[in-house]
Amino acid sequence: MKSIVYRRHGEPSEVLTYEEIAAPAQPGANEVIVRVTKRMVHPIDGLAVRGIVPSPIPPTGAIPGGDGVGVVEQVGAAVGIAKGTRVMFFPVQGTWAERVTVPANLLIPLPDDVSDATACQIIINGITAIVLTRAALAADNHSGVTSPLLVTAAGSSVGRNVIALAQMRGHKVVALVRSDASATILSQSLAGIPVISTEHEGWPAAVAAACGPAPSVVIDPVGGDMTPKFLEVLADGGTLLTYGGLDARPSTISTIALTVRQHTLKGLNAYSWLATTTPEQRAAYIADLFEITRRSPHNFAEFREFPMTAAVEALSAAQATPRRGATILTSEV
Repeated sequence: MKSIVYRRHGEPSEVLTYEEIAAPAQPGANEVIVRVTKRMVHPIDGLAVRGIVPSPIPPTGAIPGGDGVGVVEQVGAAVGIAKGTRVMFFPVQGTWAERVTVPANLLIPLPDDVSDATACQIIINGITAIVLTRAALAADNHSGVTSPLLVTAAGSSVGRNVIALAQMRGHKVVALVRSDASATILSQSLAGIPVISTEHEGWPAAVAAACGPAPSVVIDPVGGDMTPKFLEVLADGGTLLTYGGLDARPSTISTIALTVRQHTLKGLNAYSWLATTTPEQRAAYIADLFEITRRSPHNFAEFREFPMTAAVEALSAAQATPRRGATILTSEV
């Protein structure tokens, strides 16, 4: 079968290859083999290939990807799912391949009204959005002050899903993006939500005007030089939830200001949901994800698809600014 492989860290254009590798062996008990049709291209995929995010490389080479959508082709013993079932799955390493072995407990059957392209946008990104939104609403309630959530990188898939979830729960949001061009694009699909660009120095004043009370929660994947600036606009006693580092540079934070203003800085990720939730809670999460696709279809309508032979171009597109929806790597011709 065909797969994307890298055997050393570096620039994707220099280290990624598209090659024939051995197909998965017969599935064991409680396993299935899935023919992968689509998978999202995430910023962390590029960081892993470059070695910025620690990721060991096996002797046979590493295959990018941690989630996907596809069709069950082979079923092992004690698996209660039929061949031909459309599924999404997470977390499963090495999904930038035509087929992958998946533990049965990580499979999520797809409703008929959710397409493969939509489904692959709500796996990691949707679960991340739910983890962030629940933490944000809990922190906001704890603060005792009702204020809009400040969502940075709001044009990203996670940002859009956070906004949709907050709206489902009747919570106000202020959206923050990194350029005027991104603000123009996002404003077209977020009626009634203030969208502010950080391209100009006066953006904190614009945030204050849009929020009213200073936001008690900021949700951010950018980091770097922006972290201390987000802490400055945060209300005293507020919480900054971070879920990534689009700016890989270290953040300079004053612990004096953190102490005096009693801020909380907390990191979250989608991978923790398996370890920190019950099966019943995970089922509720998934129901919420599918409901987002029905209530906010515009969040998933704009995306770009690339064949696996164009994986380098897909990674570049996923990092481009302004962003126009998701980047999807497809096995389909």
